[in-house]
Amino acid sequence: MKAFGKQTISVGQLAILYVSFMVGSSVVNIPNPMIRFAGNMAWLSLIASALMGMLLLSLVLYLFRCYPDEIYTAYLGRVYGRWIGGVFTVLLMLMLFLMLSYITLDIGNFFINTMMVETPVYMFNALTIVTAAYAVHNGIEVMGRMFFLLMCSMVLAVVLVVLLSISIDRIESLLPFFPEGFKPILHGIYFLFGFPFGESFLFAVILPFVRKESRRHAGKWLFAMTAFSAFLLLIVIVTTVMILGPVAGDRKFSLYAVARLVEIGEFLVGLEAVVGIALIAGSFMKATVVLFILNYITSRFFKLDDDKLLLPAIALIVFLLSMTMFEAESEFRMAVQVGWPSIVMTVGIAPLVLAALITFVKRKLGRPKQGAGGRDGLA
Repeated sequence: MKAFGKQTISVGQLAILYVSFMVGSSVVNIPNPMIRFAGNMAWLSLIASALMGMLLLSLVLYLFRCYPDEIYTAYLGRVYGRWIGGVFTVLLMLMLFLMLSYITLDIGNFFINTMMVETPVYMFNALTIVTAAYAVHNGIEVMGRMFFLLMCSMVLAVVLVVLLSISIDRIESLLPFFPEGFKPILHGIYFLFGFPFGESFLFAVILPFVRKESRRHAGKWLFAMTAFSAFLLLIVIVTTVMILGPVAGDRKFSLYAVARLVEIGEFLVGLEAVVGIALIAGSFMKATVVLFILNYITSRFFKLDDDKLLLPAIALIVFLLSMTMFEAESEFRMAVQVGWPSIVMTVGIAPLVLAALITFVKRKLGRPKQGAGGRDGLA
């Protein structure tokens, strides 16, 4: 594995990592709570959340242009000062531990609720985190190359389910519009902006790895991939509503439930098994990206020369958290659907938005913050 400072990725690999991160666990987990929150108007909540996500992404890119060779935590230190920036960094690390534990536990819950109900969840949790740690150990360049095939299989699985289910779609399930007013739509926006569109701020950590000669195209790719991710999720939500109707909000892993209904004659059945594996590959990719970001930030926070030193410890902590945080799956669902968007907005988005505002004001006043920059540490 190359040292962090020597690893680079192309803008195409950045796009692959971004789509893997944005669609990843979302395509499995978004339809059920979104339809429960916003009903058959969930598609409108998704469009609004995607537009808000693009606005947030523009702030990420603005800060990257202002501090092109510094990591996210480094320019937090420059904007807020060493100590306040350090506090924000610690909170961010805690959020990433929580996020990675949630993703790991969600993968385990998917398998024990669908395809392998008698297998203990710790088997899946351990396998997920060990495999993700191995991928991170090999570096972001390897991740960018490896994720291409996994992402293609995930997108192909989604498209296959959508196309094969056309014969059982019921367009009337999308009506009526605004049956309960705007409040459910706002609830859906709150959830979707926190997961996954608000989480895009984490790519402020990934952007410095893009090769300098192709950085000018990074913004276009990220905006395009945000639109693609939103379109893919939109198709999944609309398809789920049309097929499952009013019960869509009560079915866990809704797209998997749709795949179980797909039958072509008497020879193409049991499609959900293949689709389920492809879909859960998306969650694995997101877990790997989050683990890479967590390991990177933690190593730089403690100013370690060996970027692999903390990786086993981080993986072990995440595994233990995934096994001990919740006594029941209902508690986990409540934490993700109610608490997680608030955590993303307060710990992740708020410091970044304020940092962008402060940087903009200082640059407009002609007094940009000066100081020793770099890719290491908080100063």
